[in-house]
Amino acid sequence: MNFDGFSQLKINAPNLQFFDIGGVFDDVSFEHTFQLTLVSIGLYKNLKNERNVALGGSSSKLLSFFANLPCIRRLEVQSYFLTYLAMGNVPTRLPKPCTDLNYLSIRVNFNDRDESAAALCLLKSSPNLQEVEMTARPEEQSGGGRTITSSWEDDHWTSLFLQLRSVKLVGISGVQPELDCIKFLLSNSPALERMSIKPILVDGGLDLLKDSLQFSRASVMAEIIYLDP
Repeated sequence: MNFDGFSQLKINAPNLQFFDIGGVFDDVSFEHTFQLTLVSIGLYKNLKNERNVALGGSSSKLLSFFANLPCIRRLEVQSYFLTYLAMGNVPTRLPKPCTDLNYLSIRVNFNDRDESAAALCLLKSSPNLQEVEMTARPEEQSGGGRTITSSWEDDHWTSLFLQLRSVKLVGISGVQPELDCIKFLLSNSPALERMSIKPILVDGGLDLLKDSLQFSRASVMAEIIYLDP
């Protein structure tokens, strides 16, 4: 369902099981949604310039968003919704892990440290993931010559995703934070069977594949597949 004209979304639906929306809004919250298992949200407005404004101050959007989603199994974070979730303080992980979550799809600006931290928090809070899809937002992936510190390289875990079997990365340009994310997933997924990487451009695709093949893998069965743009 697509919509416009709402600034605050408050979903109070005890029997709701599926929730799929996209639009322009400032805030979203869930109440009494303990049966909700599938959530797909697309935010069609970039809140990057509003992240430090009084839209919740330093409170964590991640914490408030997941407070009433204990049974979520499938989550799709589309368009700029991860920008919203990265507002306020981003925790290392959620206080209560999403133990039922087995599928996670995220659209992320890897060059934004807060968004990378939010994506990392979602991954670390979902120990039973089986499938992960991450799409880089192409208009924001150029590093512009800047040195970008990466949340992924700051984190060191061993065998974090015991059930993760499939990873798909789309729109990859080969910037360092993307490579760090690939390295993180490969080194912490002992059951991984397939990682497919689709670059945004043909140029540089071979170098990206070469870099990925050099990373150590926790799974001896993991296959890295390069997809044409």
